[in-house]
Amino acid sequence: MARQLDGPYLSSFCMELSLCLKAGISLGEGLFMLAQDETDKDLKEMLQGLYDKMDAGTSLEVALEEAGCFPKYLVEMIEIGSKTGRLEAVLKALSAYYMRQVQITRSIKSAVVYPLVLMFMLLLVIGVLITKVLPIFNDVFKELGAEMSPLAVSIMRFGTGVTRYAAVILAVVVAIAIVGVVISAVPSLALKFSNFWSKVTSNRKLSKKIASARFANGMAMTLASGLDTEESLDMVERITENPVMLGRIAKCREYIKNGDLFVDAVAKAEIFGSMYCRMLSIGFKTGTADTVMDEIARRSEEEVDENIESVINKVEPTLVIIMSVIVGIILLSVMLPLMSIMTTIG
Repeated sequence: MARQLDGPYLSSFCMELSLCLKAGISLGEGLFMLAQDETDKDLKEMLQGLYDKMDAGTSLEVALEEAGCFPKYLVEMIEIGSKTGRLEAVLKALSAYYMRQVQITRSIKSAVVYPLVLMFMLLLVIGVLITKVLPIFNDVFKELGAEMSPLAVSIMRFGTGVTRYAAVILAVVVAIAIVGVVISAVPSLALKFSNFWSKVTSNRKLSKKIASARFANGMAMTLASGLDTEESLDMVERITENPVMLGRIAKCREYIKNGDLFVDAVAKAEIFGSMYCRMLSIGFKTGTADTVMDEIARRSEEEVDENIESVINKVEPTLVIIMSVIVGIILLSVMLPLMSIMTTIG
């Protein structure tokens, strides 16, 4: 099984293993139980393979790496958990981490998909008006011995041109859709596209907040696993994709090398805002840095959700207003001259 596992399954997998450890069941027995209960053929074979390797004396992290379908970050975190004796806590934290990433991804998709569907429907309405309704009105005007307004005629001609090249437009749309499907189906292409898109959107406010939330998530997990701040920073840097955040992490590392405390370095590198930096300072002073990082991650994710919801709430009425104005202009360009003619006839 070479395909990468998705977030929901990774979250479930880690939670089930953590529950096994909590109940006193060994990892090997836990994997055997998971394999027996699995209904998906590919996943069942993968779990059975993990069990066989562990039964032969292989460690969990090595078995996961050899399976080739688990993220590198998960494998490295499980290795750290095994070495520090905190594997149960690490697995539980990984479960929460992947579920949070799934929630953020779903929020982003809803923010993109819903406005696109709305725009498509509104464009479809306008397309019907231009290509079907206006020609009917044009025939009515001709029968009355008049002509439509220049604006209505221009819009109708535009619609005629779109209809004429409808096959070409449809072919382009289908080609784009096929490219999208191919990219999503091929992991290497999906990764390249994701990196490209990350570079394009890395300077946007929402992208920065998502990067901050993921940074806090990773730091909370690594600190809770017993790593020091420098090791935690190294681990988080490996999973960070946002170029802006990578630059800030590099700055943070430089400040630490120059003698600054971790909290001061984070503040100078502008990884978090002043309020979160104050919280983090208290966390380090009280020995609860991992708990504070987890709280910062939770709050940052709430801010991401609020921002996405705010974008949706702004985009929806804006699209409706724009399309309503366009429809209104089209109808008025036809109805006003027609009403004038009818008044003259009457």
